[in-house]
Amino acid sequence: MEPSSRAQQWLAEALGTGFLVFIGAGSIPATLILGNANDVAFSMADLGMISFAFMLVIVGMVYALGHISGCHINPAVTVALAATGKFAWRDVPGYVIAQVVGATAGALAIVGTLGRTAADLGLGMTTYGDTTPFARATFAEFIGTALLAFVIFGVIDGRAAPGWAGLAIGSIVFAIIIVVGPATGASLNPARYLGPMFVAQGFDVSVQWSQLPAYFIGEFVGAVAGAFAYLALARSRSTTTVPAQSSRVTEEVSA
Repeated sequence: MEPSSRAQQWLAEALGTGFLVFIGAGSIPATLILGNANDVAFSMADLGMISFAFMLVIVGMVYALGHISGCHINPAVTVALAATGKFAWRDVPGYVIAQVVGATAGALAIVGTLGRTAADLGLGMTTYGDTTPFARATFAEFIGTALLAFVIFGVIDGRAAPGWAGLAIGSIVFAIIIVVGPATGASLNPARYLGPMFVAQGFDVSVQWSQLPAYFIGEFVGAVAGAFAYLALARSRSTTTVPAQSSRVTEEVSA
């Protein structure tokens, strides 16, 4: 099979991240619109459905796009792959730009589907409340993104059971959102964080740019830490248990 061209990879990353935002982040204003119409308070059931939306779109994108671009659809994952030598640093800017452009297009698609009301409801922007300190918000994004990267690097290990990457990555995102969501909205992804904010700003919706450091520090550092944590564990096992086995790693990863 011939490798995909760089343009194909960038387009795949833009589309994948766009669909992630459209379905995942879009499920938040959709839930709020239905809840407000029926005068129903937001509950754990709503959070569960939002988490499920993120899970399913990630599963779909990994299987649809993994063979084209690796389906990173997350700048923090792209940087973690580069930091561990599994992705070329020269390709990082193109991937990250494509991801942010895709996330912004996905947020615009939410408005196109649900109307201006979706923008007024925040387009699924992730924020943390005044009662959540900066350090706790940063830690929440750090541990959530670290766990995501840990699982990604586990499932792309050549020794892992083949064919389960999409389901495993989607499932861990579902689980992380359930716990981290109440603290920070569980962005776990700098592009997913920025896209709705850019579009909301365009619709004169209040955007809390002052919170950006907590998300970016937590997500980028968390992804790199989770990646190296898995590699340390895998390296230990390979030297003591299966020293002759290849540690070949593919790039079928997600967000």
